[in-house]
Amino acid sequence: MLGKPLKALKLFFIYPALSFFPLGLAYRLCLLFSPMDRAFQKEYMDQWKMGLKRCAQAGEGLKIENLDACVRRHLEMLSREALDSVLVPRLAPKQMKRLATVNGTEHIFDALQEKKGLIIVTAHYSRLNMTAYALGHMGIKNGILSQSVDKDNPYLDWIDRIYLKRKLKKYYRVTGGPGLTLKDSPRHIYRALERGKIMVILMDAYPETLKRFYNVPFLGGMLKLPQGIARISKRTGAPLVFAAVRPRAGWRVQVNIEQIPAIGEEGLELAASKLEKEIKKNPCQWWQWPYMNAMWKEGPSNP
Repeated sequence: MLGKPLKALKLFFIYPALSFFPLGLAYRLCLLFSPMDRAFQKEYMDQWKMGLKRCAQAGEGLKIENLDACVRRHLEMLSREALDSVLVPRLAPKQMKRLATVNGTEHIFDALQEKKGLIIVTAHYSRLNMTAYALGHMGIKNGILSQSVDKDNPYLDWIDRIYLKRKLKKYYRVTGGPGLTLKDSPRHIYRALERGKIMVILMDAYPETLKRFYNVPFLGGMLKLPQGIARISKRTGAPLVFAAVRPRAGWRVQVNIEQIPAIGEEGLELAASKLEKEIKKNPCQWWQWPYMNAMWKEGPSNP
């Protein structure tokens, strides 16, 4: 009963207030409110634990020593990610450097020399928006392909819609690039890449309405991934890089950017292998464990 009021209180009042505190203090205080997520994300967290345990039982290097501690770290990450959305747009570049370091920007500049645009492949891993935020603060403009945040999206309640609309508005102010949604015509993203733009696309978004996908090797089984990144890069020739946000000591993060020496289906598979390595190092940071029954199948399979 209290789930939605607590959710609205946290997103619309508590975190905006915390964003006015000194940087380190704000990120430490937000952890006091991370247990509130259990009230309005109970089903998500129950499915999250089940998915993680299922994949861990399959072996392939995924190990969980303490599931309860892993859940706690995941909830703390979600709290800091939510705070990012209201705090980062207010930061000066010097403050942003305290919050996030970036390794591998040379791969971005090398790829842009091809003059075919660039797709930065990311995933629902850790504080995922930090890649775009950090690059934006460095003057590297980048756009995003996101889910729609209006009433046509059946997976969002009214709190989510208001929160995400505000979040995207601030996000675009930092990143400076085009904002496109899955409702927009694919022509818009093709044109953006043809103009040499950088687009950030999540590889592991999984709407239940997905009909066409690729199966890629993942954690000893096969993971279903949307075809969008492979199809767009193959059609435009846009090179790919993979970006992962890694938690550092305390509240800081490191954005790590790696080259993907392929496009199309091969490029998507290479990106999945890089995501797999990140997850094996820190499985508590992945958001998508609740969807393993639909997204992942143990053992080899053909696409």
